[in-house]
Amino acid sequence: MTLKEDLYRRIKGLQDKMLANDCDAVMIVQNVDLYYFSGTMQNARLYVPAEGEPLLFCRKSLTRAANECPWNIIPTNNYKYIPNHIKEMGYQWPKRLGLEFDVIPVALYQSVQRLFPDSTLLDASGWIGDLRTVKSPYEIAIIKAAGKKMADAFGVVPELIRPGLSELAIAASIEKELRDHEHQGLSRMRGFNQEFFYGHFLSGSNGCMASFNDGVTAGMGMGAFYPQGPGNRVIQVGDPVYLDYVGVFDGYNVDQTRLYVIGVLAHRLRYAFQVALEIQEMLINLVKPGMMASELYDTALKIADKAGLSHNFMGYGAERVRFVGHGVGLELDERPVIAPGFNIPLEAGMVIALEPKFVLPGLGIAGIENTWLLTPNGVEKITVLPDDIATIPLA
Repeated sequence: MTLKEDLYRRIKGLQDKMLANDCDAVMIVQNVDLYYFSGTMQNARLYVPAEGEPLLFCRKSLTRAANECPWNIIPTNNYKYIPNHIKEMGYQWPKRLGLEFDVIPVALYQSVQRLFPDSTLLDASGWIGDLRTVKSPYEIAIIKAAGKKMADAFGVVPELIRPGLSELAIAASIEKELRDHEHQGLSRMRGFNQEFFYGHFLSGSNGCMASFNDGVTAGMGMGAFYPQGPGNRVIQVGDPVYLDYVGVFDGYNVDQTRLYVIGVLAHRLRYAFQVALEIQEMLINLVKPGMMASELYDTALKIADKAGLSHNFMGYGAERVRFVGHGVGLELDERPVIAPGFNIPLEAGMVIALEPKFVLPGLGIAGIENTWLLTPNGVEKITVLPDDIATIPLA
């Protein structure tokens, strides 16, 4: 399957959602959704009618959009002319117009309302989220290749970790390795004010440092202006060294966490790591189409409780988060969420990251994360690097 063929499939899926919900058209404005439905991420608006071919209204760069997008491209220097173009091209005036309510700013919503004063604006974000949740063979091939590149890049990490170096210095070496493997650098997230730069390389007690982000870990970062990720802490012998990095290749994310130690890891951390592996093993044996995502979280929590680690599971104290996995794709925080209350059945073609982790105050973090493809019969591992703790010998 080619990207162009997949774009037709995606548009057909959106149009089916629109017809089922009595919606005449959807206007796509967010970058990732724009790429998903048009194949380009230029300064443009994609108008998708319930029937017929989409129109891409492009301000800049028209040349790149024309090379990347198969739809009818309308040059424009101002989006206020979109209604005029729609009428001129004989398209039906939208009585009900869908928008991405979950991401568009209020000012943009109001500007669209002014352009279409007689139209009822609908929330199309759920339809888009549903479509993007199940990946096509075209997308799965890219994600599998991303998993292989992450394994290749992570394979050299033990050579880069040395006592006496700062987290930031080692992170820079790891990030260079990822860039050498064609990592795009930026990992996109849909959640408001959520942002990510490669991921978290943390050592020792820095692994216990929480922050604003919707994740288990954060780290000290470089300051209050960017309060997550590696900082200037110098790595010591015996430190748990935690590497939770997102691989983004050809636009698609894979999520992977591995644990390293120089010398000998503390017994409590090693025990917690083994429990994390036990949870992962149980979850991947349970995952199958039709299972509710919430059931997986409940299972993970029971194992953590039985091990005496429920208070350390997915954080510590008030900083704990209530999930054990999430969907990945063009964005890091896609559906499904493996969390209580997420009573949506899993489907073949979903790609999920499972991340059982434990935070032990004063010691650090122990856990594992891998990305998995849900198949008709279970799961297939995408992040193929071995799961074991990597012990780095003393020089």
